[in-house]
Amino acid sequence: MQLFELAVSPLNCGTLQYLEMKEKLFLIIIAFGLLLSCEESKPVIPCLSCDSSSVAPTPNSTVKKVLLEEFTGVRCVNCPQAQTEIKNLQSEGVYGKNLVAVAYHAGFFSSPYSDSQFDFRTTEGEEILSFLETPIGYPSGVVNRRKFEGERSLQIIQFATWGGFVAQALEEEATVALAIENTYDDATRQLDIDVLITPLISDFPATNLTVLIIEDGVVDVQLTPDGVINDYAQSHVFRTMLTNTLGNPIATLNTENVLQNFSFTLPADWISENCSVIAFVHEVGQGREVLQVEESGIQ
Repeated sequence: MQLFELAVSPLNCGTLQYLEMKEKLFLIIIAFGLLLSCEESKPVIPCLSCDSSSVAPTPNSTVKKVLLEEFTGVRCVNCPQAQTEIKNLQSEGVYGKNLVAVAYHAGFFSSPYSDSQFDFRTTEGEEILSFLETPIGYPSGVVNRRKFEGERSLQIIQFATWGGFVAQALEEEATVALAIENTYDDATRQLDIDVLITPLISDFPATNLTVLIIEDGVVDVQLTPDGVINDYAQSHVFRTMLTNTLGNPIATLNTENVLQNFSFTLPADWISENCSVIAFVHEVGQGREVLQVEESGIQ
């Protein structure tokens, strides 16, 4: 009412100044309100094999990581020394989390003892052993599924040399980034996994994605240099494959990010706190080489 009376009454200098001040104040209030209502625009990550409710994980890093696949067995007397070597290589100050390891119990030293609680052998482990060339002895290791100069095959049976080959592989630039996001329900023991694959180059060969679960600290019978013991803690034991044994094809990695989803119910005798998901991208066919690997604990 006051503004209307001012508008129709004779104007003088004081009235004009008053109106100008009110107009400036009104504009300032409008500008401030618009500023508060603005939200920062967030980038959208395109994905395949996901529904609209999925939330893509963020790549942990673009740092090159290396996969060491160990072939072992409970009747292999030198295998505990190889597992100790892997633990040393994965320690801080050496390769740490840049080295990811999985142990397949496969081959002629892997059959359990009569008093073993577990049979660590799996069909997938035997298939991978065959695919990566049966070694002439155990323990044996394959680094990024690559045949290194001076080696007869992919399988490297001198475990003291594994660290040198890991160092060679870590010198390369990463061509793909991986991220794993795990959601685990203690009550149902259901594990839901999102794996995000982010290409870092534009020209990729044919590639597959392999996703599997390992478990640490599985206590059971093992032959050691000191004899057979009943309370040996097995490390990074291969438990199950969530993809095909040799991976699932990735058809569009050259052009966009790919999000893959998996679900699995953990058996009652697996300790969830000791389990991890490993995902790796690798070439298809005779090349077989692992391009990137990532590991993430379930809890």
